[in-house]
Formats: sequence, structure tokens, C-alpha cells
Amino acid sequence: MAQGDRTMEMKERGGSIGVLVDNGSTAGIKTMSPPDPVVEEQQESKNCCQCILEEFWGKRFFLYMLIISIAVAAAYPPAGRKKGPLLPPITVSWVAVVLIFFITGLKLKSAELTKAAAYWRLNVYVICFTYIFIPSTVYILTSILRQTAYNSDIIDGMVVMSCLPTTISMCVILTKTGSGNEAASVFNATVSNFLGIFLTPALLLLLLGQSGSVSIVNIIYKLAARVVAPVAFGQFLRWLLPSIIPWVSRNGKALKRLSEILLLFIVWATFSETFYQGVDAKPEEFGILLAMLIPLHCFYLLFCFTTARISCLGYTRPDIVAVLFCSTQKTVALGIPLISAMYEDSDSIGILSVPLLIYHPMQLVIGSLLVGKLSQWATEDTENETPGEQDIPEGPVSMAWGEAKATQEA
Repeated sequence: MAQGDRTMEMKERGGSIGVLVDNGSTAGIKTMSPPDPVVEEQQESKNCCQCILEEFWGKRFFLYMLIISIAVAAAYPPAGRKKGPLLPPITVSWVAVVLIFFITGLKLKSAELTKAAAYWRLNVYVICFTYIFIPSTVYILTSILRQTAYNSDIIDGMVVMSCLPTTISMCVILTKTGSGNEAASVFNATVSNFLGIFLTPALLLLLLGQSGSVSIVNIIYKLAARVVAPVAFGQFLRWLLPSIIPWVSRNGKALKRLSEILLLFIVWATFSETFYQGVDAKPEEFGILLAMLIPLHCFYLLFCFTTARISCLGYTRPDIVAVLFCSTQKTVALGIPLISAMYEDSDSIGILSVPLLIYHPMQLVIGSLLVGKLSQWATEDTENETPGEQDIPEGPVSMAWGEAKATQEA
């Protein structure tokens, strides 16, 4: 051991540190050089680049690339026009849209839809708010706007936006961050988007059937061929080849990123055609649209938060947080492909997409500002009650919440 100590001392005098292993034998001694400032600076630079890459390619990829896609479309519109070299009537209207809904069908866990029955009170509220209350209020607002000189295509785009289902992942993330009922938000997002494949086109035909620029028969054909059939085929593959399910689970992030890239391709081609034909809207009209959408979304949040607290509904505070985000969100993942499938022959398809493309990042920003307070509010409710009362309260919605928590704890 003395020999090992002497070796250690010699190493330290030589400007390096000796590390003794193997019970004191000199063969086990390793040396570590003192930190090099140049290496540390390079490592910090590398970490900084990784953070920037993670921010750009990870969390905010779609938002940043959405802005870039529209900017590129505005800079050189001929590249993505309908009669351009990339053949958007085929590559966008068929290939991209069909692939998106095929991936949706491939990832849709239809077996889990039966579990949503346990959340029937919460689901009924969210579905009624999503597909009845929001479309009704927006339709009333747009009916008033039609009496003015405001752009009719933007008005139609507001109606299209109002008929869409909730977001697929954003509502779940915000619910989880806000200490809400995450299990309920997952089930409800699945059910809402599944129903949206059928309810959204039906609502659009009901509300825009007379003013829309496309025929009903043509819309039904396009939806059947580009939306329903790919989703059904994806579900059929899950049933026919059960071995594909683990592969889908392992590659879930890659499939999501592929869907986002396809969505961005649709947005780029759509706005390329719009800029090529000429934007039939004034800049101030987009400002007015933003000024309407912000208070409108805040009104939905306030109305939902107030009505969901009615005692007869039996919602806990985590339930209310889930209801709040699931009811007021609108998805761009389903909205853009549906708009592309239903209104590809319209010269104003780009303007129809604008309300949704403004509403999507806006709801994320407002939701992110609220999650801190909501988390504190939901947690205070848990602390003020006994564990049994809050974890597994009375009612079907809360029973399912308790089961989900018990599963997570196990």
C-alpha cells in the first residue's frame, strides 16, 4: 500500500492525478490530465449547438418550419403552384394527404376507444363544446361579419377552423403540465379526432354548403378516397398484422415527424399557389382576424372553466384542467389535410387556412401562460382534501381517474 501511496504522490507532483485501483498495484494506476480550457470551451460550444438543434428540431420544429415554409412560398411562388414542376395536384392532394391519414390510422389504438366510456361525462362535455358550442358561436359571429365588407374567404376560414377537433398531443401536454387528468385527455383526444374525420366534413357541409365553392358530391368522394379509406387501411393492417403494432410504437416519434413534414409540404404548396394567384386580402384584415381570435379563445377558456365547475357535473380540479384544454384547442394536423382535400379546386384555399394557422400557435402561447396557475390551483385542491377523497372521488369520470393513478403508482 506504501508503494501505491508513493506512486500517487509522484503523480501529483508531476502535475497529474493518480487513481489507484486493483488493490494498490501500480498496474491499476490511471492518470487524468488537468482540464484544458480549450477543450472546455469546445465542449460548451458543442453543448450550445446541441441545445439550438434540439430547440429547432425538437420542441418547436413545426412552428419554426411553418414560418419558414410560408416565407419560402412568398419568396418564390412558382415552385409550388398547381401547374408547377412538383405536380401538387398529385403530390399534395393525393400522396401527402393519403399518407398523413394512413399514418393516423396506423397509430390509432382503436381498442382504447372502449376505455373512454369510463370518462363519458367528460367526453360528452368536450364533444358538445368542440362540435356544437364553438361552431355555433363562430357561425353567429361570421354571420354578423358577412354584413360588413370583411373578406369572405377569411370568414369561411373561421368557420372551417371552428369545426375541427381538438389537438392530438398539445392538449395532453398542457393537461399534464397543468396537473390535470392526463389519462382523460389522452382518451378524449383520441375519440375527438376519430369523430372529427366524420363530424368535421358534415358540419362544413351544413354551415358552408350554400356558400362553399365546391360540390357536395365531389367533397364526399374526396373524403372517402383520401381520408376514410387510408384511416381504414391503417386500422386493417393493425388487425391483419399484429406484429406491426410494436414497430409503430417504437417508431412513433419518426412517424409523427414524417406527418409534420408532410403537413409543411401541404402548407408550402397551398401558400405558393395563393401567392402566385395573388392574395385577395389586405394586411389590416389579418390584423383584425388576430384581434378577434385572441379574445374569442380567451372567452372559450373562461366559459369552459366556469361551466365545468358546476357541481352537478362532478368534475374534480384535475378533470377541469383536462376539460379546459381538450375543449378549446383546434388541431392543425387534421385541419390542413381536410382543407386540402375539400377545397383544392378553390383559388382561395390559402386564405381558408389562415385562421387555423394563426389560432394554432396562439392557443399554445395562451395555454403555456396558464399552466402554472392551473397546476397550483389543481394541486391546492389535492392538498386540502384527504387522499381518498381526491384520488378516487365519486362518479364515473373520477373512478377512471383513480384507476389511471393506481396503474401509474403500481
